[in-house]
Amino acid sequence: MYLDNAATSFPKPDCVCDAVDAWMRGGAAASGRGSHRGTDAAAKMLEHCRVQLARILDVASPSNVIFTLNCTDSLNTVFQGFLKRGDRVLASTLDHNSVLRPLEAMKEDREVSYSLVDFDPTTGLIDVERFSEILSSWDFKLVVLTHASNVTGRVQQIRALTEIAHQAGAAVLLDAAQTAGHVPLSMLDLNVDFLAAAGHKGLLGPLGTGVLCLRNGIEDRLTPLRFGGTGTASESLAQPTSMPDRFESGNLNLPGIAGLSAAADWILHQTVATLHSTRERLTHRLSEGLKRIPNLRLLSVPASCNAGIICFTVDGHDSRDIAMILDQSFDIQTRAGLHCAPLAHQTLGTFEMGGAVRLSPGIGTSESDIDAAISAIDAIASQL
Repeated sequence: MYLDNAATSFPKPDCVCDAVDAWMRGGAAASGRGSHRGTDAAAKMLEHCRVQLARILDVASPSNVIFTLNCTDSLNTVFQGFLKRGDRVLASTLDHNSVLRPLEAMKEDREVSYSLVDFDPTTGLIDVERFSEILSSWDFKLVVLTHASNVTGRVQQIRALTEIAHQAGAAVLLDAAQTAGHVPLSMLDLNVDFLAAAGHKGLLGPLGTGVLCLRNGIEDRLTPLRFGGTGTASESLAQPTSMPDRFESGNLNLPGIAGLSAAADWILHQTVATLHSTRERLTHRLSEGLKRIPNLRLLSVPASCNAGIICFTVDGHDSRDIAMILDQSFDIQTRAGLHCAPLAHQTLGTFEMGGAVRLSPGIGTSESDIDAAISAIDAIASQL
């Protein structure tokens, strides 16, 4: 039983696997590197994927959807390309190391400084008043917001926070790694400047795929992370300024993007709202079942405002031991530890005990799977 979809979704829809296989066997050409049928097919596939992702994420234009290696690559593209020496960033203790480590590195390399706003461990929410207070005390260039924590699953009040950030003159980067594809999400409605997402989680694509979405006009303030061949404007030694070529140097992961394109088609056919409703029902069932187990502490918030993540601890026991027993004795795969979000665990009081066990249902999870997981955890807690 696979309950680690917050790390990477599994199983993928059959159409995703078929698309990757078909591209590997019959799609050897690279987009923009020639003028034959193979390169034309590659260009059409890329454009189709951009269009579908723009529909799912409600991006202003498909050309504002940039393909990256993963969500970490998308985040680093913004950090390295948008921030200048001496700039200041506001992030939060909810953030993943994909945000915190680049900022820590840039503190040394570029004298980029950053501040952190904490969250309420009970509600999982960033305090809006405190957020506004910090923003008013410094001149911030960029605000990083995690749409949903990979520890608590709590979906943040992004629209309200973005409005405050923009009023303070800061641009907003949204880390949508845990929400894109299965939580209703509109980049235009949330009014963020940058949106980073993983292709292999809720978007159901293969590993090694990611996207960075830009609002109209912000591309002029973003320096590319990489420079090189794009298959366009080859007569010039300067990097193209047209979108999305400006940010897509080198050959793209076409087999992976072919799978991501098929996944996007599948999601649009199912609808994000339906996928969200199903996961919400499963998360609620899981949460309610775990609540009844003595000596078990839930770290996650109610399913109605949760991205499909349930974290728990058992009093006095290391979460990694519990995950190992679930795997070896019950064939249930979960994720235990600090989840690359050490500051979140510090706020939750679980850092010193090695973090927590995380369960995250996906498209292949059934209600009977949820019930079996609850029974297994109950048995482990009782024996411990």
